Amino acid sequence: MCPVSGHDDRKRPPSRGQVTVLFPQLAIDLTNAETLIPVCLVAVLVGAALGYLAALTGRRGRAAAADRAGEVARRSLAERRFAEAEESYRKLFDSSIDGIYVTTPEGRLLNANPALARMMGYDTPRDLIEGVTDVASAIYLDPSVRTEYQERMARDGMVREFEYQVRQRDGTVLWLSDSATTVRDEAGNVVRYEGVVRDITNQKRAEDEVAEGRRRLQEVIDTVPAVINLKDMQMRYVLMNRYMASIFNIEPEDAIGRTTSDIMSRYGAQKTDENDRRLLDAGKELGFYEEEYIDSSGTMRQWLVNKLPLRGSGGEIKQIVTVALDIGERKRNEQEMRKAKDAAEAALQHLRETQNSLIEAEKLAALGRLVAGVAHEVNNPVGISLTVASSLERKVAMFAEEMARGDLRRSSLNDFVETSRSAASQLVGNLNRAAELIQSFKQVAADRSYSDQRSFNLADLTDQVVMSLRPGIRKQNLTLNVECEPGLIMNSYPGPYGQVLTNLFLNSVAHAFPGGAAGEVNIEVRASGANHVEVLYSDNGCGMTPDIRRRAFDPFFTTRRDEGGTGLGLHIVYSIVTSRLGGQIHLESEPGKGTRVQMILPRNAPNEFAAS
Repeated sequence: MCPVSGHDDRKRPPSRGQVTVLFPQLAIDLTNAETLIPVCLVAVLVGAALGYLAALTGRRGRAAAADRAGEVARRSLAERRFAEAEESYRKLFDSSIDGIYVTTPEGRLLNANPALARMMGYDTPRDLIEGVTDVASAIYLDPSVRTEYQERMARDGMVREFEYQVRQRDGTVLWLSDSATTVRDEAGNVVRYEGVVRDITNQKRAEDEVAEGRRRLQEVIDTVPAVINLKDMQMRYVLMNRYMASIFNIEPEDAIGRTTSDIMSRYGAQKTDENDRRLLDAGKELGFYEEEYIDSSGTMRQWLVNKLPLRGSGGEIKQIVTVALDIGERKRNEQEMRKAKDAAEAALQHLRETQNSLIEAEKLAALGRLVAGVAHEVNNPVGISLTVASSLERKVAMFAEEMARGDLRRSSLNDFVETSRSAASQLVGNLNRAAELIQSFKQVAADRSYSDQRSFNLADLTDQVVMSLRPGIRKQNLTLNVECEPGLIMNSYPGPYGQVLTNLFLNSVAHAFPGGAAGEVNIEVRASGANHVEVLYSDNGCGMTPDIRRRAFDPFFTTRRDEGGTGLGLHIVYSIVTSRLGGQIHLESEPGKGTRVQMILPRNAPNEFAAS
């Protein structure tokens, strides 16, 4: 049985009169030389054998017995060689990892190798041939593809890497790549198709995964409000996000394969690839740099750009990645920022000096937020003052121009006077506010003149502080109870201690009893071991929520900013207790259950150098 044509060729070797009958059958195998190369070997061997036999038959005049004997021997040799070649091809046919098939133009399967049978889910080629009566309906997932296949075969006599989907015996879908040729009879009619198919299902899946990955990457970079693109070594775009495409007024997919010059020339602008070439010359990331170019609307855009190379497995540069951030708004604001900086130079310098003093005076971990809060608080009145002063300056200039022209009117004079009065009032109010803030801030950093360290009786000092608070107690409808253990002598700082009690009391007045409600404040002082004293301050006011309690000691945190609160009162308490007095402070409070502050102070405070 011929593995290609499916015909039974197992006959005796041909005689002289049979040579022309066998040769067309061999020619069938030779038409598919690209995919069935071993057939050529068979044809050459058979052709050589037949030629040799023909030459032998031409030797007339020899002895008939010798001729017949030689012819039989040579025929036997040719038959053996032909059988060996056919067996060799059969092994190649059966062992091929690609599927080999023979079909009629109508779609009947004539022959198939084991690889094709396995590929289609059958145990043997015979099972496949018997199980498939029409390849168009039984094999092809889309029968119309078979029609396209037939049209190409009729037009070109062949197909090369023709891809289509097929259905296995169990319904599983595969992708195949088909290369085939037509076989014609002596009259030129197509009698069958012979081809080789390769399973490319995994390749298709990989291509789909790559395409899906690219689609997802495009979706991700399209969400980034920055320029992102990828170029090949010819400076052509391989990838561009939608943000950048909008700069050029082009769809991302339309930019692929084009250079920057190609795209920008559409609207009469240009941009060189100098930085891309600089990266290729350097062979490494350029680092951030600034550049500008005109977008599709004609606007000059400023960018902060970085470029870096993408390398292949061998280390060679394959592509160039570019990322750019729009810094146009920053550039536009720089001039205004310079003016604002110059106007606030003196205030900022003072704040820096105060900040340095704070760094030396206390160890609070939130120092960074403290400085930021100071700048925010002071900038508000300073900024307003700057705005009012600038407006007043313009008004003065306009007034001077009217005077120079000689057409000054009473209404203009009155307007100028009213404007000046209003501006002066705003300037005084805001600058006073700034001065108050700065003064409150200075209290955080207790300097040497604040209080000297000395020995004192804690009960006596506490009574003195409370005595200074009692006039305010009557106005606030509050009761102040003090209980001090006698005989507690401390070597510490009386001024800061008095400031702590005063700030705690003022905090209760401002926050614990809203609406002037009546209440009670208690101060208890007692010994805590041989080397410490305990000071308990409490009120029965409205208490604090967990969030307020957590931030109570933070600088510039207040719930009454609209009423003039600075948020420094409890922060100053915390700073004095933990730094100057060298003690510890704990705050307990719940909504509706009042507030309790516990302070543990050493009887001998650290010296000023250690405390600072």
